[in-house]
Amino acid sequence: MRSINRGLRSFRRHPLRNLVVVLLLFVCLTFSLSMLAVKLAADSQVEEVKQSVGNYAEIRVSSDYQMAVFEEELSQEESERAAQARTMSDEEMLEQMTRFLVPEDLADLFSQQSEIVTYDKVLETRISLDDIENTQMETMVSMRERGPQGEAPTALSSSSFTFEGNTDGSSVSDFMLGNKVLVEGSFYAYQDYLDANPVVLMEKTLAEENELEVGDTVTAKISGESGRDADVELTIVGIYESVEAEQQAEGSNTETFNPMGDTFYAPLSVVQELNSTPGYVELGSYYFDSVDSTGALQQAFDAEIADGDTYELATDYSDYEAIADPLLKVGKTSMIGLAGALGACALIILLAMAIIIGGRTRELGVLKAIGATDRQVIAQYAVEVVCICLVAIVLATGVTALISQSVGDWLLSGNQAAETTDTGEEGMVAGGPSQFMGGPMGGGSNLYKEGGRFSVASSEDQSASLDVVYQGSMLLYGILILLGISLLGMVVPLIWITRLRPARVLSME
Repeated sequence: MRSINRGLRSFRRHPLRNLVVVLLLFVCLTFSLSMLAVKLAADSQVEEVKQSVGNYAEIRVSSDYQMAVFEEELSQEESERAAQARTMSDEEMLEQMTRFLVPEDLADLFSQQSEIVTYDKVLETRISLDDIENTQMETMVSMRERGPQGEAPTALSSSSFTFEGNTDGSSVSDFMLGNKVLVEGSFYAYQDYLDANPVVLMEKTLAEENELEVGDTVTAKISGESGRDADVELTIVGIYESVEAEQQAEGSNTETFNPMGDTFYAPLSVVQELNSTPGYVELGSYYFDSVDSTGALQQAFDAEIADGDTYELATDYSDYEAIADPLLKVGKTSMIGLAGALGACALIILLAMAIIIGGRTRELGVLKAIGATDRQVIAQYAVEVVCICLVAIVLATGVTALISQSVGDWLLSGNQAAETTDTGEEGMVAGGPSQFMGGPMGGGSNLYKEGGRFSVASSEDQSASLDVVYQGSMLLYGILILLGISLLGMVVPLIWITRLRPARVLSME
């Protein structure tokens, strides 16, 4: 107990010397704890990102296969292609129609992977509705035909409409993204898909122009067939509104541009019947448990589904990388900073204690000469070291709570700026004709979950954000750092005291 009291008195007797050591440790410990707080926050938010981004995939016909088919057809003479078409059997005609589609059985097979949480199947096609007037949109060509007063030309007319089919109306990507909003009626359900109930969702403006409402019917024609057997009565069960069209209507410069206004949504089985492609889909859409499962799913796809280069597994891993990479880089940078700051702390405490002990050699010799044991003398200096480190760590902990968010924002902004520069340079190099090639749903390489080809909401870039919360675990880490530095600071006193000979010290006086 006396050793502890002597240590406390010694700490109070040398305020200036201790202040210098405390300030040096305070600076390094503040930087260390700030880096640690940023590291913990970055790791935590990367785990959150894994649960919401990077966990989507879809099976579709690969662009390489489509290009190979196009090149093969272009290599043939037109007369040769016409002769082949005339001699095709029904099976060959079906094969020709479905060469860019995915067998539904394959989509169902892949959904059995243990990592898959939920999945959907999608087919988009053009279907004729003779009794509906299509006032779909004003094209760029028709915009040039405006009169001198800005009046719009006559709306386009066509009997061909886009039909998008899936297994549940509420899971259509445009509705999930908020590009479309159901304003009347209800969505078709999964049971409608199983029973092939002939129901559809219709766009609000199109319904108003044709004086249709929920409960009315429209007549669609099955592709490739004629006569009464080709007619299918479809019941309107819901009316939706395009958010883009609504925003334009509220604007001062109202345009008639309503790109998805001619789209009908119906159960997949109904669209397959209308398209004369039963058992085929355009793509299989899957959500799985975490981005960590991407590799396992890719292996399963290559082994069971790929069929050479016919099909491809497209994922949103690039979205995950865009968000998580800056956070991961912040985590690595903060670890380097943490290691460097802790190293500086170790060096400071070692040098400080060496100077302190070196200047108090006579005091140590006297203490040992009057009967103090090595353990008692070491305990006295241990108390001094702990007091110095405790004051520094308490001050550093308080300041860290104030500046850690700013440090995190600074590190994140630097990494995001570097990421943006790299992406821009890669985009300039990669730009070329291939980037304009259409893909599934007519949206180039866009995924189905990103919405349709004229999607607005889905085009918004997602970016990383770092919310540095001062967690309770920081207190535990602070205590561990305190103990570590204190023990390290005792190395010099321990070696010095155990090797000190009182008689030699007193003889030097």
